[in-house]
Amino acid sequence: MAFTPLQKTLTKVLKGYRINDLESIRLFAMWDRIAGEKLASHCQPVRITRGILYVEVDDPLWLTQLRYMKIDIQAKIEEVLQKDSVKDIRFYLKQ
Repeated sequence: MAFTPLQKTLTKVLKGYRINDLESIRLFAMWDRIAGEKLASHCQPVRITRGILYVEVDDPLWLTQLRYMKIDIQAKIEEVLQKDSVKDIRFYLKQ
């Protein structure tokens, strides 16, 4: 009986749930560490589409602040994930 690598199995399972990228899951799981606890309490990553990370923000003031912090957040993401896994970040206000 041949063994199947766990990553290959997880990739198949996640595609069934329309989650195509293991890096996305790592980013979502590590968001508190990437953004910091205080910042993460006001914003959450929602999805990654074509290399663009969409982040939902709970307050207009935090939305403005996050836009100024975009480059720093991208740098932290690159420290944790593969380089260029997130090409851009778009912040939007929670409805």
